[in-house]
Formats: sequence, structure tokens, C-alpha cells
Amino acid sequence: MMKKKWNRTGILLLIFSMLLAGYSGNTAAAQTPFQVTEAAKGKAAGVPFLSGKTAQAETSPEPEGTPSPTATPEPVITPEPTEAPRDDISLVKVENYTSTTLTLSWFSDGNNEGFYIYRKCKYDKEYKKLGSVKNNPYETHVFKDKNFIRGINFTYKIVAYRHDSKGTITEGSSKKQSIKIAIPKPTLSSASRSGKKASLKWKKVSGASGYEIYQKNGSGSYKKVKTIKKGSTVSSSVPNVPENSTVRFKVRAYTTYSGNNAYGSYSAVKVIQSTAKERIVKKFKKLQKLYPDGRYWNHVGKTKYNSSTTTNKPCNHITYDDISTCNHYNCPNGILGFQCYGFAWKMSDLIYGRNAKIKNFKSFAKCGMGDVIRYSGHSVIIMEKHKNYVVVGECNYGNTCIIKWGRKVYKGELGNATYSSRY
Repeated sequence: MMKKKWNRTGILLLIFSMLLAGYSGNTAAAQTPFQVTEAAKGKAAGVPFLSGKTAQAETSPEPEGTPSPTATPEPVITPEPTEAPRDDISLVKVENYTSTTLTLSWFSDGNNEGFYIYRKCKYDKEYKKLGSVKNNPYETHVFKDKNFIRGINFTYKIVAYRHDSKGTITEGSSKKQSIKIAIPKPTLSSASRSGKKASLKWKKVSGASGYEIYQKNGSGSYKKVKTIKKGSTVSSSVPNVPENSTVRFKVRAYTTYSGNNAYGSYSAVKVIQSTAKERIVKKFKKLQKLYPDGRYWNHVGKTKYNSSTTTNKPCNHITYDDISTCNHYNCPNGILGFQCYGFAWKMSDLIYGRNAKIKNFKSFAKCGMGDVIRYSGHSVIIMEKHKNYVVVGECNYGNTCIIKWGRKVYKGELGNATYSSRY
């Protein structure tokens, strides 16, 4: 069988008809006069086989599940987190103080803006604001009260504050601290008499508003006899002091707040003796100059001496009864007294006179200034009498004939003592 040959014109027509069929949605035969049968297709050499169905143009299918495009939303700005309010006040203490100022300190790690400081005492109806301090977190804060008064029990209140969203100041948590600084007691430096008038001197107490003077006559009780209304005053006189009685004085300082007084402790007591004993006090002062403390009542190195001789060299007592260099005195009771015995009775004679009478007794309660005591083999003379002890003058305490003034001898040491008074 002879194969049909395609000329150039036929091939072009075939290609053109195929192109028309590929871009049309209908059958190629209905749209163009050029038709190609299946047999012709099958017999056409070198021409690809086409099905009897109308050729359709290929298109890419839409992917399933792909959303339709939408408009891009505007970005949302996340606000910065706001720190929750937190107050903290701890470790409140007194940093330091003076007579008129007090400095408080405290620690804080809160985020409040600052602190208000208030103060109140029992004489105030409500707290009074003293000032404010800016908050520096994680640091120690300080505040100085420049109107502080000693002797008053103040309560300080430290309050955290901040501004709210409306700009209004609000107060938060607080811490209270009660503080009372005692008023120092004055130093009563001297008390003396001139007849019936006593003269007192004391040292100033800083910050004091004034002072009160208390007096005790003999065995009576203390009574306030004078009020000093200026803190700068440091001396005063007291009239009508009994001449025949021992008088004691003490002083205390006070401060004033809102018309109310606060008081400090009393000073040490100063004693003014009766007129008669005051004369003895003056004689003791003279004796301490004639027989100085620390010298020796002996005649070491002296070829000439008497009972008034003193040296700067101690005795060298080889034996307990060695009195070769010791002074002696012919005592008013007829005894030749060496060392402590002779010294005590010589002092008694110089105070009362050689002819003064002697009265012996055993009671500590009855002894007084100017009395001679013999106890435990040692003799002394009383310079001051106190409730539980006496202050004495003596010689040979320590077995060297040294002269001593001002040693205390307590009542417990004088259990079997003999006391001798002169009158």
C-alpha cells in the first residue's frame, strides 16, 4: 500500500487547524472549514495522534485551601509594664544627737517618691510634720530634727508618699519610733556657808531650761528650796541655812516643752557642816598643808627633829617594832604614841586643843568628824562621816610612816573599833 505524501501546504493547514482547536472551547470542526478525520490522523506519518475529543486549553488549577488576600493590619504597640507601688521603711534608729538636735536614719528599697517625718509627744494633740526626705532606693536616709528637746518622750513617724494618677499626693505605709534622751545630771562643784547663807556652784547642762535646788537639814528629808529659770545660770545662794545642823544640797536640771517640764537626775550631794564642824573642816585643810599627802612622818636622816618633822624618805622597819626613825607624840590620854597612834592624836589636839575632854565608845552610828578610831592595831582620824564608811587621815598605812589623806574605811572593817570623841 502506498503511503500518502504530505506536501508543504497540507502540513501548514494541519498545524493551523490544530492550533485553532487548542485555543477554542468548542469542536474544531464547527469553527473552521479545515477538518481532519481520525483515520487521516492515524495515516498521517510523523503527525502525533489526537483523540476524537475536542482539544481543551490547559490551565493551572487553583490550589485548594489558599485564602483570598486580605489587607495588612496596623501594628499594635505593647505598653511598658507599670511597676506596682511598693513602700519600704526599715532599720529606723537614732544616728546621733546633741542637746537640741536629733538625727534619725532608716533604710528603704521601696519605689515611693519620698518620706514625710512627723513627731508627737503626750503634750501634743496630733502629729506635727517636721519635714520631708526624697527617696533614694537601696540607700540609708537621714533626717535631722533641729528642735529636739532632751527629757521628752517623742514618737517619730516616717511616712512614705507618692503622687497618684491624678497628681494628688497620697501617703502609704509608715514606721514609728519612740525616743527619749535623758537630761544629764549637773555637776555640783561646790557648796559652802557663810553664817546662815549657803553658796552653791554647778556646771552648765546644755539645752537645760533651768535648775532646781533641793536641801536637807540634819536627818530630815529633801525639800525644793529654789528654782532657777535660766539654763545659763550656774550659781545661787540659799538663805536661812541652820548653823547648828549638817545641811546637804543637790541640784537637777529641767527642760520645758509647751509649758511642761521634764526633769533630769539629781547631782551628787554636797554637804555643808554645822558652823562648829565647818571650823573643823577649815582646820583639816590647814593640816593637809602642814602634813602633805605622800610625805613621811619620821626623821630619817635628821639629827634634830620633833613631832612636826616630815621627810621625803620612808622608814625602813627592819622588824615590826623598829621605831628608831619614827616620830612620836605624847598623847592627851597619857600614852607616848609612835607612828599611826601618835599622828592621829596629834591631829586631834591640833583641831580641838590639848585640854579638850575625851569620850570613848563603840558605836559606828555615833562617830563623827574629828573622832579618833583605833581598829585592828591601826589608828586614824575621821575627816568625813558617811552612812556606810568614813574618810580618814592617817600615818604608817603600809608600814612606811607615809602620810595619807582621804582613804575610805568601810563600816564592815570597824567591827571591834574604839571611837574617841573630843568636846
